[in-house]
Amino acid sequence: MGKDDNFTSISDADKPNAGRIYDYILGGNHNFEVDRMAAQKILGLVPFAPQLFRLVRWFLGEAVMRLSKQGYRYFIDFASGLPTMDHIHEITPKGTKVIYSDIDPIVVAYAHDIIKDNPDVKYVHCNAGAPEELLESDITKQMFGDNRDVVVGLNGIAYFMPDENVAHFMKTLYDWTGDNAKLFFSDTDAPENPKDDLQKFLEIYKQLNQPVYSRNKKKMLELIKPWKVDEPGIMLLENWVDVKTKVTKELTDKWQGGGIYGAILKK
Repeated sequence: MGKDDNFTSISDADKPNAGRIYDYILGGNHNFEVDRMAAQKILGLVPFAPQLFRLVRWFLGEAVMRLSKQGYRYFIDFASGLPTMDHIHEITPKGTKVIYSDIDPIVVAYAHDIIKDNPDVKYVHCNAGAPEELLESDITKQMFGDNRDVVVGLNGIAYFMPDENVAHFMKTLYDWTGDNAKLFFSDTDAPENPKDDLQKFLEIYKQLNQPVYSRNKKKMLELIKPWKVDEPGIMLLENWVDVKTKVTKELTDKWQGGGIYGAILKK
C-alpha cells in the first residue's frame, strides 16, 4: 500500500495489526510494511502459516457453502477480519444477509471501505467475548428482522479467546438463536505444555495485544455445550476441504497436539 492510499487515513501504519498480518499471509494487499515485518517473524517460526491460514479460510467457505445449500440466508460472523479473499458475502447467493464484526476498530474501518454500499452486508464493531452487544443492536434487527434461524461463524478466533469467553459466547448464541440455527467454528487441538517454538509464536501475538490461548479438543468440546456437533462431525480442516497437505503433520511435529479442526454445530 502506497503512502497516498486512502487507507492511511483510517489506520495507524506505524503499528502492526493482527488483521492486516493475517491479510498479508493470505496473500492480500490491505497491509503495511510494519505488518509485513511482523508477518515475517511469524513465518520464521511457522513457515507453513500461509497454508494453515488458507485452510482456516477454506473451511469457512466450505461450511458456508454447505449451509447455503441447506437454505440458510442469514449469517452473523464474529471476529471476521478483513472481508476479502472469498469471505461469506462473496460465496453466498445474491440476497443473503451478512453481518460481520470485529473487535479491532482499524479492521472495521478497513472493512467499511472494502464493502462500500452493499445493502446486504454490514460490518460492525463488536467483541466476540461479549456477543450480546451485537445481538441486541438495531443493526441485527434491521438485517434479520425477527428471523433467528441464522448461521453463526466463529472461525479462526476461538484460540484468541480465554475459556470463559468461549463458554459465554456459546451459551449466549444458543439462547438467542432459533431452533434451526447452526454455528461453525475451528480451533486448535493444542498441547497442554507448549514447546519452545510455540511459546515464541504465542509471545509474538501477545506483543500484538492479541494473546493466543492453548487448549486441547477435549476442553473445547466442553466449552461448546449446549450446542451439539452436526454432521459430518469434527474433522481436521484438510479433510473438510478435501486437500492433500502436510500442514497438520508439520504442525504436530513442530508443536505436538492434534492440528486444527472444524465443526458445524446444531441445537
